[in-house]
Amino acid sequence: MIYTTLNEKILRTAYKKRNNWSHKGNFGKVLIVGGSDEYTGSPAIVALSALRAGADLTKIIAPERAADICAGFSPEMITKAVEDTELNSNAFHIIKTESEKYDVMTLGNGMKTGYEQTVLVNKILKEINMKIVLDADAIKVADVNQLGKNIVITPNSNEFKILFKEEPSKDVEKRIKQVYEKAKQFNTTILLKGHVDIISNGEKTFINKNNSVYMTKGGTGDSLTGITAAMLCQNNDLVEAAAAAAFINGYTGRTVAKKEREAFSVMHLIDNIGNTINKWRY
Repeated sequence: MIYTTLNEKILRTAYKKRNNWSHKGNFGKVLIVGGSDEYTGSPAIVALSALRAGADLTKIIAPERAADICAGFSPEMITKAVEDTELNSNAFHIIKTESEKYDVMTLGNGMKTGYEQTVLVNKILKEINMKIVLDADAIKVADVNQLGKNIVITPNSNEFKILFKEEPSKDVEKRIKQVYEKAKQFNTTILLKGHVDIISNGEKTFINKNNSVYMTKGGTGDSLTGITAAMLCQNNDLVEAAAAAAFINGYTGRTVAKKEREAFSVMHLIDNIGNTINKWRY
């Protein structure tokens, strides 16, 4: 297999020079669909990560409890609450209407799984034509045949197995081949998270070794989703955006973990995204 091992050079092409007359929205608006009465913080982590990685605006659509809690994270947060305690097919009209104002959607973080979530996720994939970062619970309920060229999926090993009915190998070379083949088969972009991240669209393939054993804490997948969305907002193609996001998330997490170790938190990672970008962008 031919692949590229990621390093800091990916950031020199991922971020473009900004025009002096740029204005709000030129560098992307991200719509975040997720959250539930139990998993209230996931959408906020996605939003904060997207903003720190360069997106101009984010908006969260979530059940009322999650939306209210997310709004309290930061004055930057824009939230829209749906009435039910979990996202279900009743939310589709709201999501569809809001999607027309945004450039990228993230789908699934903290959503939970069930019949209603299955219906909602697959209706979105079938009927909303935009760039979508598919993560977490949305991967577990997605119809694999609804994947396509506008979608980046960011599974962990278990989510990959659920979606593709195939266990990812722990042998890196075999793992790379699996991701490449599934990406090619379903004409989509896959970022398989792990000790070594594998990113492929069935043509280009990257691996990212910039991770840490301390990044097992909850939320690091959510931060990766947000950064991936921000990279898509910078007019990168999907596989390049996913590769840049994997580097930023991994390098930032590894750098912070050297200091924090067991005390590592995804909030440490978010607070240091800018340090990684500024260190390697130029």
